[in-house]
Amino acid sequence: MATLAKELGEIRNSSALLRRANRLGFNTVGDFIRLAVARGCRHYASLFPPAERDPGFEAILNEELVALLLLGENEYEPIAIRCAAQLTSRCDVEKLARVARRERVGRVLSYIATAGHTHDVENRSYWVRLEILLGKQEAVADGVLPNWSRFVSQTGVTRNGGGNVQWLHCQ
Repeated sequence: MATLAKELGEIRNSSALLRRANRLGFNTVGDFIRLAVARGCRHYASLFPPAERDPGFEAILNEELVALLLLGENEYEPIAIRCAAQLTSRCDVEKLARVARRERVGRVLSYIATAGHTHDVENRSYWVRLEILLGKQEAVADGVLPNWSRFVSQTGVTRNGGGNVQWLHCQ
């Protein structure tokens, strides 16, 4: 099983947040995706039905769930990264940056923030603020993480341009 850390060429982090999630019965990246689907990331519900139970925001904040989806020790699952990008719409930018630093997911979150800054026109200031709070991160090699086009919905877009590109937000 390839981990996200291995794909990024990083060393795995031992996460206290992951241990807490495990104690709550959330043990796999699939469990984290299902919890995110239950919290509004409906775009992925056909592949990952919503979690039957949600331990509540007191147990796992949305900001922490984003970090859980991006942890390096997770099995590499591009949908987890896409789901994290969508769930950010439900996160406080300051809290998210703090959790990202603590859980060492800033590099992947910065990749998402850069895509958001460019392609989420309505929320550009959110993404710029997140980029500033995360600070300079080492770039991710092309092809390792999902392309920005996987974080958006594109309707009527052709090779000649036009159409509508919208960032996927939680419903």
